[in-house]
Amino acid sequence: MVDEASGQAFADRPRFIEGRIARKLNNALTLSFHDGPGDPFGTAVQGGADGFGRRMGVLFGFKNGGVGVHVYTPAVGPALHVESRDREPTLLTREDDQAVGQIQRGPVCTGTDAAGQEILRWIDHPDGAKTPDAFRLHVTRPDGAVVAHLDVIRTLAGWSLGRELAEDLLWFGHAGQPLKLPFLGTSVRVFAPLSPLEEEMLLASCLDTAIGLRPYGTGMG
Repeated sequence: MVDEASGQAFADRPRFIEGRIARKLNNALTLSFHDGPGDPFGTAVQGGADGFGRRMGVLFGFKNGGVGVHVYTPAVGPALHVESRDREPTLLTREDDQAVGQIQRGPVCTGTDAAGQEILRWIDHPDGAKTPDAFRLHVTRPDGAVVAHLDVIRTLAGWSLGRELAEDLLWFGHAGQPLKLPFLGTSVRVFAPLSPLEEEMLLASCLDTAIGLRPYGTGMG
């Protein structure tokens, strides 16, 4: 349960999570998550659990994101495999193939746990699902309570969306020149404390959209 004081603190000062896209020497895309100064609290890698054939496609530049078994590794805790698939739900598992859940994509996306219980939903942002700078989504609980906004960043200007809420956090909103990447990353504003599964599922959706290139809502379709 979330106590009222804790929830109000998040409403007054959202937690910002930025995932910056970069590229490894083997051409694989990476997504590093920060919610403050210092080292990232987790990093995702394109095709981190893919087979030999797909890894060779990445190495030789044939796969600039897309379907595959991408891996999110937190600084603390077990890794999460995010299997982005074409026209099928995204599967979330552990390294030993233990099921964590899945995300069914569509105009309304639903994330369920291993038992099939709904955990989160992704819906179009009411201010517009698609802008020149970002694809924009609301993230809610099944009861409709909004817990986060997720922006998939298309241009440098996209990093500034929503920053009027916390200008003192702009230190990690600055960027260099844009890279030749499908997206620049993801920006999340979290408005309520998240359970460990909710946070994993939210980060999995960042990886699924920005590296897996899977469409969420209507703006990315």
